[in-house]
Amino acid sequence: MTTVAIIGPGRVGTLLAVAFARAGHRVTATAGGSQGARAAIAELVAGVRPERLPADAARRAALVVLAVPDDALAQVVTDLAVAGSVGEGHRVVHVAGSHGLGPLSRAAACGARVAACHPAMTVPTGARDPDLLVGTTWAVTAPSADRDWAHALVRDLGGDPHDVGDDFRTLYHAGLSVGSNAVGAAVATARQLLLAARIDDPKAFLDPLVRASVANVTDRGAVALTSPIARGDVGTVSAHRAAIAADVPELLAAYESLARATLAPVAVALAPEVVRALEEAIAGR
Repeated sequence: MTTVAIIGPGRVGTLLAVAFARAGHRVTATAGGSQGARAAIAELVAGVRPERLPADAARRAALVVLAVPDDALAQVVTDLAVAGSVGEGHRVVHVAGSHGLGPLSRAAACGARVAACHPAMTVPTGARDPDLLVGTTWAVTAPSADRDWAHALVRDLGGDPHDVGDDFRTLYHAGLSVGSNAVGAAVATARQLLLAARIDDPKAFLDPLVRASVANVTDRGAVALTSPIARGDVGTVSAHRAAIAADVPELLAAYESLARATLAPVAVALAPEVVRALEEAIAGR
C-alpha cells in the first residue's frame, strides 16, 4: 500500500483518487483546484485531507500524482521543489499527455523518482467509476530505473502500460487529440447534417457506421477509407458542397476542412488530375 496525494482535483484527479483507493492505496491528501473540488474528493474517499497548498498535500504522501492543467505543470513542480516537499523517498507522477519528463526535472533534481503516465481515455465530467480506466492503454515515459514501478502503478489501476519516448510525447498527444476531438468534431458535424436532412434519430445511422469506420481505419489505415473523396467522385463532392451551401451554410467551413482532411491521406491512390478536381470541388471553384 502506498500513500498518495492528488494534486489537481478535477475530472481526472477525482477519478484517480477513487481508482487508487479501490486498488488498495491510501489517498491521504488533495490540493489545488477549488475548495469545493477538494471537498468532493474528501467525500468520495475516506481519509483524504483537503489542503490549499500542493506542498502541504505532497508532504503527506510517498506518491504525488499531478493532475493539473498541462500549462501549469512545470510551475507546480517548481513550487513543490522550492518548498522542499518532494525529494528522496518520493515518487512524482504527472498524467499530462503532451509532456514527458521535462516538467518533472526540478523534482528529480531533489532526489524524487519521476514518471509521466497518461491514460489514453477521455474522462467525462462527473466520472467516478474507476472501471473507466480498466483496460485503458497508458503512455509511460520514465527513466530506465523507474520504468518498472511506473508500469506497476498503471497495472494497479487496471491499465495497460506502453512506453513512449520522451522526445515523442507531443506527437503522441497530437495523435490522440486528432483521434478523439477531431473525430468527435466530425461526428458532431455529421449529426448536424442529418438533422438538417430531417433525420429524427441521427444516432441510429451514425452509431454503427462510425464504429465500423473507426475500427477499419485503426486496423488498416487510410486504405480503409470509403467515401466519394476516396473514390474520386468529383460530382458527388460538388453536390454535397452545393447542398450544404444552400441549406446549412453555417456548416460549410466544417465540411470543407473535413473534406480536405479526408483527401490528404487518400490522394496518393488517386490520379493527379482527380486530386486537383476534388480540391476545386471542395473549394467550390
